[in-house]
Amino acid sequence: MARWNQVVRVSREIEERFNLSAAVRSNGTLYLSGLTSIDDQMRVVGVGDMEAQIRQIYERLERALSVAGCSLVHVVSETAFTTDIEWLGRAAYVRDGFYERAGAAPPAATAVEVRRLFFSDALVELAAVAELPAGRGDLT
Repeated sequence: MARWNQVVRVSREIEERFNLSAAVRSNGTLYLSGLTSIDDQMRVVGVGDMEAQIRQIYERLERALSVAGCSLVHVVSETAFTTDIEWLGRAAYVRDGFYERAGAAPPAATAVEVRRLFFSDALVELAAVAELPAGRGDLT
């Protein structure tokens, strides 16, 4: 279980509504909860549009990383859960563009097709792990 001093608050409304921590620091690593393409009012952005959903997810990922003092260059691993693996593959250029603009090498990655996600209009959910910059580890 995470300690409160490890929790990185990104969107208090979403975190409280679903009783989760958006991100947790532990031993020099940042663990990010699954991100879907929701907005701050918890509405799915880009219904029926994989590219739009990926764009929203990576914008949310960048914001979450920023709160923890990181960026996409710190992401070492990601796992995507999608309702359509082929469509995800065709839309991968959106993801690739985010890493290229950040000057980051692509992280280790896994993609898994699932029947459905928590938000019924969501096509993809992304969980990520990042290496924290020096001095950004656990708070004591």
